[in-house]
Amino acid sequence: MRDYLRRLLNAARHILARGRRQGYRSAFAYLKSRLANVYIRRRNNRGASRVECPICGWHGYDFLTLDCGTFTVPHVICPQCQSHERHRLLHLYLARQDNDFFQRSGLVLHFAPEQHVRNLIDANPKFRCFSTDYARGPIQQLSGSAFQADMQRLPLPDEAFHVIFCLHVLEHVPDDRVGIAELHRVLKKDGVAYIMVPFMMGWKKTVEFGAPDPDIFDHVRGYAPGDFSKRLQPFNFEEVCAPTFLSQEEIRRYAIPPDSQVIYRCARS
Repeated sequence: MRDYLRRLLNAARHILARGRRQGYRSAFAYLKSRLANVYIRRRNNRGASRVECPICGWHGYDFLTLDCGTFTVPHVICPQCQSHERHRLLHLYLARQDNDFFQRSGLVLHFAPEQHVRNLIDANPKFRCFSTDYARGPIQQLSGSAFQADMQRLPLPDEAFHVIFCLHVLEHVPDDRVGIAELHRVLKKDGVAYIMVPFMMGWKKTVEFGAPDPDIFDHVRGYAPGDFSKRLQPFNFEEVCAPTFLSQEEIRRYAIPPDSQVIYRCARS
């Protein structure tokens, strides 16, 4: 009982702090996500099995709700491996559809390295991975080759990499068109770049914020699903979403939204 009251008090303090620092919408989003996840964890502990993580094999009642600052997104976080929808979609796509990925060899450039993506790269021993990030902190603890760099000015030669992973990074880049041009420049002619961005569903047009928005993970823009692909003009690309290769039952079981998660498989034009 005492432990429960302590957790309740800590949660109340956090809600008040969020409200003072970021406003009532942020405080409400935190409260909403906390309550939702308390309920989901209890249902998961009762042994109900409705969803499954294809990465780690966990199955349960539901994935956890993501707190996005001023809003929440349900069915996102795997309670066991912490994967998100984008990781589950990419994992399934590479395993099922992009069959030559695990047969490729050469150099891989991995932006803002995430462990779930790195595990896919490491599954192919013929790859050598270079990780990079704008900030020093995320790469300091990494094993292997890593360097700090601004995507808008990559200190790399032309056509240096066979594979590039750029997942949920462009929304942080001040001039994403320059960043995309740099990705195109350093990709080999027969290489492939996997690009994903978060979409603001319901928005008709991408909006530039003018500065990092602390309420949305410091994004500098919100991408609308209808116009992002125009920014990929340097590339030839294929749009891959869950319904292109998963059944409706698999989409439900893996909790991958059919329209908001899109892999752009890009090649040099």
